[in-house]
Amino acid sequence: MQKNSRREFLKTTTKASVAVAVGGLALTGCKEDGKKIGVVEGKSVKDEVLYTGNTQYWKTYYSVAK
Repeated sequence: MQKNSRREFLKTTTKASVAVAVGGLALTGCKEDGKKIGVVEGKSVKDEVLYTGNTQYWKTYYSVAK
């Protein structure tokens, strides 16, 4: 009975390993020239606006939000 459970364990782990390997190959096949599909790199001329939390509006917002 001990051999049977070991065999089942090996079968299960082998199937899982094959599934992971096939999934990994499928994901690497989705790449296009080493670039990720769906990622857009823009050339915007707008300046980046950084968040500053020192305004009265944000202080009021955080005091109410607590």
